Amino acid sequence: MKLKNILLSLAILCTISFAETPAELNARTMIGMESGLNNIQKGFLYNNFDLVKYGADQIMKENTVYHDRKVIKSILPKGKQQMENIALITSNRVDNSITELKTYVELKDIRKAQDAFINVVKACTDCHNIIRGW
Repeated sequence: MKLKNILLSLAILCTISFAETPAELNARTMIGMESGLNNIQKGFLYNNFDLVKYGADQIMKENTVYHDRKVIKSILPKGKQQMENIALITSNRVDNSITELKTYVELKDIRKAQDAFINVVKACTDCHNIIRGW
């Protein structure tokens, strides 16, 4: 019985020690989104549309973190939690622009795909404006 309690305590301790803080989650997510943006840009520069699609998929995957109001609120700085709706709308703009980008790449309308990419960057910048107070 005592060994069982010790093992259970160790398991709980390990779980707690590996849990991400909101700041760590946000940092990890931002690194993934940055990688996606870089892959899209490189794909356009080198005429590699598989890389564009891969980068778009990276962004879509990472952006799902910002679909949860509780997560958004936990990430926003003190005094800015009331802006969670704006952050959620911005996250939806990212999704919509990525979907548009992927559609235009499939249609081989690269000019419109690039415009959609610019809209992704604008949405990212809008959220950064909130967080950083630019």
